[in-house]
Amino acid sequence: MLALFVTMAASLSFSAAHAQSTMTIDGNCSFTLSTSTTTPAVQVNPATGNVTVNSQSGVACSPASATLNVPSTVAVGQSFTASWTSSGTTSCNTSGGIAGWPATGRPVTGSQILTAPGTPQTVNFTLSCVTGGTPVTDTKTVQFTGTASVNLTAPTQSPVSQSFTLSWSSTGTTSCTPTGGTGTAWASQSIGTSGSVNLTGPANPGNVLFGITCNTGSGTVADNETIQFTDIDPGCGGVTLPPNVGGFAQQTWSTRYGGQFPLVYSTNVNFNVSSGQGLRLAITPTVPTNGDSANGTLTYNEASGVPRAGFMTISRCPGDFRINILNQPAGCDGVFTPCTTRCHTGPEASGQLSLSFRLQGTANNVCNITPGVPHFVNIHFGGTSTPGPDGAFCGGAQCAIIGGTQEFFSRESLALQWLEGDMLGLSEPEPKVISLPLEALTITPDP
Repeated sequence: MLALFVTMAASLSFSAAHAQSTMTIDGNCSFTLSTSTTTPAVQVNPATGNVTVNSQSGVACSPASATLNVPSTVAVGQSFTASWTSSGTTSCNTSGGIAGWPATGRPVTGSQILTAPGTPQTVNFTLSCVTGGTPVTDTKTVQFTGTASVNLTAPTQSPVSQSFTLSWSSTGTTSCTPTGGTGTAWASQSIGTSGSVNLTGPANPGNVLFGITCNTGSGTVADNETIQFTDIDPGCGGVTLPPNVGGFAQQTWSTRYGGQFPLVYSTNVNFNVSSGQGLRLAITPTVPTNGDSANGTLTYNEASGVPRAGFMTISRCPGDFRINILNQPAGCDGVFTPCTTRCHTGPEASGQLSLSFRLQGTANNVCNITPGVPHFVNIHFGGTSTPGPDGAFCGGAQCAIIGGTQEFFSRESLALQWLEGDMLGLSEPEPKVISLPLEALTITPDP
């Protein structure tokens, strides 16, 4: 016979002790009360106040327990079940895990359907159940598996000290870190799992490796690209800013148009060029591989009513408006005097900001440029009051233009628009007299 001696402050709960057949201690130890008349179930010593509880067959005391059941691996994005059981407990709490798992006051036994996160990672799930004493716990680890990737996109070439763009995208990643990029600010960038950034190239020519490493929760994925930074054409040493032009805004064609020059055809972008300032777009011409022509027309039209007369060039040199260098032979106007190559247009070319170009082959009155070699599209509206070959004119604080590249037209209606100076079809054409050299005319007398 087991006799238990407790004070009145002990955590025993009973009423009418002789009528009660069992008793539980701390939620997990139970015993059957004595039914003897000589050793009753409960005795109180009036002298000391001690309570004696007599068991009939001993105390059955098993420890409280909690068990969590989850799969060890789950594919990202898939559903799975987490279940739990416990004994000697009054309620359970869950923590850690993924969204939807943490909770308090759960039943002592239960289950829940959860959905795995979209990124590979390793996560701990915890179950903690309440007892009359110390809580009982269980922790299980789930590895969410899947394919993670990252892709870094960069130009193959870019001029030294000029702006260029890096972009990246990833799947199944939680964070990304830039690496490499010697001579640039790439490695110091704070980046997300996708995005793009404009950077300035190093001062010296050479190949530079740019990398990106992304965390997946259970490892890393990485990608890298090499950019060849090239010297600007040595012939650019003699280039100076046109009169009344104080500077140029540098932009990159691929960033503004979403593709390497001349793509994307018929995608027209607005630019505001301030009076006394210029615009230069860095381009690296490529031969399209999607079936588009490698040849076309670079056209910008006035997008506001501000009086203006602009100049545009395609050159290996930034800010280059040297007519006699860019138009060959020197002094050719493309109308009465043909140009074997024409890469400068302005008032000397009927005032139209329109240049035809070829990325391969040669043609009269066309700007011939080499694929893979960095160039610049240069545009400026100067601050002089009268348009001229060296100082253009913008009548307002800013001159707005809109345009881009158009494939060589094949329909008569487009050809007529070009002749009227409205390649983009933005306005009604005004009557215009087209002058032709006399030798191009054949006159047949009336019979």
